Amino acid sequence: MARFLTEERRNKIAESIIANGSIKVNDLIEQFSVSKETIRKDLIYLEQSGIIKKSRGGALSVLERMERPLKDRAMEAPRQKQAIAEYAATLIRDDAVIFIDSGSTNLCLAKLLYLRKNLTIFTNSLSVANILVESENQVYICGGLLNATTMSLVGFGATSFLEKLRMDFAFLGSSGFHGHHGPTSIDFTDAEVKKTVTRNTRTNIVLAHSAKVRSTAVIEYADWKNIDCLITDSALREKEEQELSKLVKIYKVEVP
Repeated sequence: MARFLTEERRNKIAESIIANGSIKVNDLIEQFSVSKETIRKDLIYLEQSGIIKKSRGGALSVLERMERPLKDRAMEAPRQKQAIAEYAATLIRDDAVIFIDSGSTNLCLAKLLYLRKNLTIFTNSLSVANILVESENQVYICGGLLNATTMSLVGFGATSFLEKLRMDFAFLGSSGFHGHHGPTSIDFTDAEVKKTVTRNTRTNIVLAHSAKVRSTAVIEYADWKNIDCLITDSALREKEEQELSKLVKIYKVEVP
């Protein structure tokens, strides 16, 4: 009976981590009313099974280390992403020179800019360019190697083009920031594109829904001190906001 309960608990832990991307040890202790040592053994078992990756104070889903297709990510938290994009769009003046990163929240922003005029828009995202190609804005897409998962252009062709530019605003995505001192990317070549953009932009803005605070990726592409603000949704937890606000200015938007 005890073995069955152990297996059931471990299955529930695995399901929770996969669904949420990450989880804290203290939350598991409270949820299952077991000791820290018991949870530690559960996490070791799940890590050895290839389901999770232990992190400081908790665990991450192995899926957090694998970029998922854009069409799949676009289905997650659509109301939050739309609200974030709507707020971001209000910051852009009509004659601005901007960069729009790849990612599902930035795709929401691109749709909102379709009816705008006189913007100069640079992007490495084929999806963003496709949305804006018939708008009354000047749209430039960089060269580079096509990442079929994110539908974005990366590598030397992208960075050599972008490093020659000077932009007013950059709207950047992130795979998460848990355990880092800034936003992250899952891919080294994508991280280099983002680094190049942040160096050449007057105002760098990260768009990320609140669940990204509890997920992470391998590569930190910028320190929060080099990011002007984070736009997220009102589901950001108070403790998370307190910690993040020490590092970066936060705008929380209400979700209808």
